[in-house]
Amino acid sequence: MKSISLLGILLLWANVLFGQNEEQPLRFYLGASYGTSYALADFKDTDRTNPDAGFAKDGQKIDIYGGFPLNEKFTFVGTFRYQSFETEVEDLIKEFNAETPGVEFTGNTENWQTYYLLAGVFYRIQASKKINFFPRVAIGPLMANNPGLSVSASDGSTTRNFSRSSETGFGLGYELGIGMKNDLGKHFSLMPTFTFGGGYVHIPDVVTTNDNITIKSDYEPVIQSFNLGLSVAYRFY
Repeated sequence: MKSISLLGILLLWANVLFGQNEEQPLRFYLGASYGTSYALADFKDTDRTNPDAGFAKDGQKIDIYGGFPLNEKFTFVGTFRYQSFETEVEDLIKEFNAETPGVEFTGNTENWQTYYLLAGVFYRIQASKKINFFPRVAIGPLMANNPGLSVSASDGSTTRNFSRSSETGFGLGYELGIGMKNDLGKHFSLMPTFTFGGGYVHIPDVVTTNDNITIKSDYEPVIQSFNLGLSVAYRFY
């Protein structure tokens, strides 16, 4: 009897303890996200006559973030984001080969590298007891390194060429979209996101050569991408 009574007391104590923990308000959460970034508009354009062309392919993103509830509906969120985009050079090579028969062109390129520090708010829309939707907006500083890019004749038989130097610049980044939150147990949450993001960046002293005509100027690309990310967060009470 004593054992049964003791077991009953322990079960009652555990139920009260865990029940109290579940009712504790969320203090903050920390998480990480990995996903794909799909380049958009001028950022993915490969027209060498377009001064804003970014020649960007689809890339990847990594986020480290934290959220701090302001009330039942709004959450303040800070995010560090790194993105890398490969660069499209094959279209330029095909263009030069088609326009200059008998000459073989080759190209070299690097990747876009972008770094964001974003701050914003989420608004909670509750769909069920465990699933919530979060429309979100954020802005913050952006640092970007544009890729070096060059296309020229492999045998040097023509002066037709194109190149752009790699430099680093700063600007303003943004994000707009929606996320989901699905709680898994007491502490972990899945938080997939679907957002448009990017920014305006000023990159000084970029040297561009087009058919052997060289110009040094400021490059001001508009970085644009649609981002899909799957993330896991840990909740602190």
